[in-house]
Amino acid sequence: MTIEELLRKCNLCVATTKKLKTCEPFDCDNEDLNDFFANDVVPFRKRLLGKTYFFCDKENPNTIVSAFTLSNDSIRITSKLPEEDKSFFLKDTELDQKNLRRYPAVLIGRLGTSKNFEGKGYGSAVMDFIKLWFRSENKTGCRFIIVDAYNNPRTIHYYQKNGFKFLVADERLEAKYMGIGVGRLPLKTRLMYYDLLNIVNENEEI
Repeated sequence: MTIEELLRKCNLCVATTKKLKTCEPFDCDNEDLNDFFANDVVPFRKRLLGKTYFFCDKENPNTIVSAFTLSNDSIRITSKLPEEDKSFFLKDTELDQKNLRRYPAVLIGRLGTSKNFEGKGYGSAVMDFIKLWFRSENKTGCRFIIVDAYNNPRTIHYYQKNGFKFLVADERLEAKYMGIGVGRLPLKTRLMYYDLLNIVNENEEI
């Protein structure tokens, strides 16, 4: 599914108290995500911790097809980042000549697609929309999209299929980078990034 097809089938709207009251319960087959989108969306927005958006079915406007939450973040280059992973990240993103401690990013804090719409291409189309949204309307200099992806094969495959890479390849070393004891392995989530410069913006003036 393309972004154009997604926008023909769905409307994008901000998740508000009023919208939540009119929408049918959202179920993406993940209890943590379902609970967040049902109960935490409005408190997060009020506290400016994250803004949630819904793609709703145009034929049934009270049906949420996909939901995602965004907030500001950064990729932090610290002494805890393994030298090999740091070197790969800087070469991969052609930032070898820069010496920054933080690289600006937007965090996808939550993302889910209704189980009733699985397998139809909505998940990747929504991700393509988010990428292009920030690439074409990049008002603050946001270079990366990052995500703490649930550490299971299905979720990791989804993000890798959509061009995301691990910031730290080894899970044990990522635990140290995140300040988590290795005794808590396996990690619940894995930090992954996508470089927005992978998308060519032909209309951008430099």
